[in-house]
Amino acid sequence: MSFARSLSSSMTVTFWLMFVLAGIATGQQLPDPNFNPTVVQPAYTKTHPRVAIDEAHNNFHTKNGLFKPFAELLQSDGYRVGANTTKFTKSSLEAIDILVISNALGELQKDNTHSTPAFTMQECDALYDWIRQGGSLFLIADHAPMGDAAASLAERLGVSLGKGFVFDSDPDAFDGEDITAMVFSDRNHLLGKHPITVGRNEGERLHRLVAFTGESVTIPRSGTAILRLSKTAGEAPTRSDLGPLHDAAAKLERESAARKWPAAGRAMAIAFTLGRGRVVVSGEAGMLTAQVFKERGKDRIDRFVGKMGMNVAGNDDRQYVLNILHWLSGILK
Repeated sequence: MSFARSLSSSMTVTFWLMFVLAGIATGQQLPDPNFNPTVVQPAYTKTHPRVAIDEAHNNFHTKNGLFKPFAELLQSDGYRVGANTTKFTKSSLEAIDILVISNALGELQKDNTHSTPAFTMQECDALYDWIRQGGSLFLIADHAPMGDAAASLAERLGVSLGKGFVFDSDPDAFDGEDITAMVFSDRNHLLGKHPITVGRNEGERLHRLVAFTGESVTIPRSGTAILRLSKTAGEAPTRSDLGPLHDAAAKLERESAARKWPAAGRAMAIAFTLGRGRVVVSGEAGMLTAQVFKERGKDRIDRFVGKMGMNVAGNDDRQYVLNILHWLSGILK
């Protein structure tokens, strides 16, 4: 969820903490109005799988909000995209082929560092049964407090969420100076081997993905790590624990923190089958959409000061989104 990588070095950490962590939403994160969602050769031209983006659980990302670029990209690829506005029940899920849940929230607690569960156990059971009968779920839960909110649903699926802030002490595993902008690439061998990373042809193969601050997820026995965390990755429990580690001179502190709060052996995204259905769980949301950030200067003029996600040059995040949906819809075997 961090965007420090795409900001000027003079404002990275302070700006990131102010807008991303202080109170969750500030009105300064916006869907990129210049993002081009056009898919030249759509995957679906005759049939159109039904995708529902959840908006019934106080979601930070919605179809016409911060996930608008995500929704428009899917629509251009041939999916029929709508919003889910009701609690999950057997009947409410019947009209959905792929359900996308991004950053659901319960009631924020403890200065917005924790959340109550966003889903009832009845909803978790309904989703579990729906997946086993052939539904596909894309569950996205970002850094704290999003992990608290989604933990009960993830656990029903056999996955544990880290509930913190993943960082790395190895420069090969993060982008630029931002220790939470995680890189998964051919070079650092952190891209897992799966149809999602391979695609349907060489043009869809993923080579470099960048995540913009998230949490870790465990890898179930039947699952595959799509984005593997390195042996030097850590997960700070709170924003206050993470803050000092951003200092450029804090290399030894980062290494010590990674040993104290290890995230090695975990992932930032996984995929697995459940009965006749398919599941992708992502511990990061920013890479799955395209956002810009607005800052008001001393002259009281608003300006865009950074980007995050599919609109940042040098990554394959856009194709990653398409490949995930291709696997969930079944055209990627």
